[in-house]
Amino acid sequence: MPLRVFVAGATGAVGNALLPRLREQGHHVTALVRQAGRAEALGPVDGVATADVLDQSALREALQRARPDVVVQQLSGFRDVDVTEGLRRTAWLRDRGTRNLVSAAVEAGAHRVVAQSAASAYLPEGHEILDEEAPLWTDAPGRWGESVRAVETLEDAVLTCPDIEGVVLRYGVLYGPGTSYASGGAVHALVRGSALPMVREEAGLTSFTHVDDAAGAALAVLTEAEPAAYNVVDNEPAEITEWLPTYARMIDAPAPVSLTLEQARGQLDWLTVHQLTERRGATNFRLRETLGWRPSWPSWREGFADLFGLWPS
Repeated sequence: MPLRVFVAGATGAVGNALLPRLREQGHHVTALVRQAGRAEALGPVDGVATADVLDQSALREALQRARPDVVVQQLSGFRDVDVTEGLRRTAWLRDRGTRNLVSAAVEAGAHRVVAQSAASAYLPEGHEILDEEAPLWTDAPGRWGESVRAVETLEDAVLTCPDIEGVVLRYGVLYGPGTSYASGGAVHALVRGSALPMVREEAGLTSFTHVDDAAGAALAVLTEAEPAAYNVVDNEPAEITEWLPTYARMIDAPAPVSLTLEQARGQLDWLTVHQLTERRGATNFRLRETLGWRPSWPSWREGFADLFGLWPS
């Protein structure tokens, strides 16, 4: 049945992949942009709303006009800023922005909110692949701790509101068109410049999510999923010592530098060392079993190859 869908974060990498899928399914789509000029970057939609999710009054008016059945949150604050500033902005959007969206969605008569979260927020303990029952690392240090606590606030706002059905999608590390892993992106530049090393003694696990699979999961949970948190990741969590050299070869970059843990701690910021050495992977078992969802790109290997034109059409 066609729905009225309101998409916040419509101009981001996942939003760009999601909008045409929603239209193909016959849904009426309203895209939220913060500035009117950003509407030019959108594909075909049924309506455009201009408001900042941090402006509760303007956001409430936008949703009242759109009258959505479902509100989809795909917000990120990493565009055109460094990692530290991106984490700060994204934390604000996840915390205050999501709470504003949920409140406005309830007032506008929506029955469901689907929100982007992060599988990278799990507490990195043990060597198991983590499921949705694993704790979030809310007492992590520094800016990362602020980011994880914002994830906790986001999920609490979406999942505990008694007046709406809430679904949280915990994406892995996003890659694909429009992300930092695409040509010209931040990770692409780091690897090309031999500025993203590996650590010999320890290897963190990365669970990847192609933006097409993130969009596909958001589409799948519009109506069918029970209110809950779901990991949206591929089938192959990978150590950085495996995926990074493979990625480097695919983009014709130099082989990554290998550091000792002591060298890494002396040369790199804390968050980068954590990601290189401690981050744990996640399982998509809940989403696969409850909805029959399958990633279009089961492994980052094929997804990276397709991104750089190395996979058969």
